[in-house]
Amino acid sequence: MDIVRTLAVLALALAPVIAAAGGSAIPHRFLGEWNPDVSQCGKGTDESLLYIEPRRVRFWESSGPVRAAVARGRELALILELSGEGEVWLSATQFDLSRDGNELVWETTSGEKFVRFRCPSAKERPNNSSKPTPLRGAA
Repeated sequence: MDIVRTLAVLALALAPVIAAAGGSAIPHRFLGEWNPDVSQCGKGTDESLLYIEPRRVRFWESSGPVRAAVARGRELALILELSGEGEVWLSATQFDLSRDGNELVWETTSGEKFVRFRCPSAKERPNNSSKPTPLRGAA
């Protein structure tokens, strides 16, 4: 928890400099779709889904730009300007990436921890559709 506060203070101190430079980019190793259940990847229906983009983070009911990002190894601290359901607020959060890069632990400022798993890219995902694809020209 102390690292979250330390990184948040550092990020806030650097925010004017980062903002003047066009915002803060999240390192590539953290980017992608993250879900607590990999079978739900790509569906966009799980309320716990998380999308991390280079300059934006999207949750189920809120999203917003990165105002500051501080990365140290497999740790990432963010200051986000989130909006959702008619509200706008600042959020400080920390993510810890597993050694293999496929598990992300999200720690909130209240100390709660949530585990998410990296979703395979759309081209790597198996087609799990139970509905057969009709042949071209078939009636």
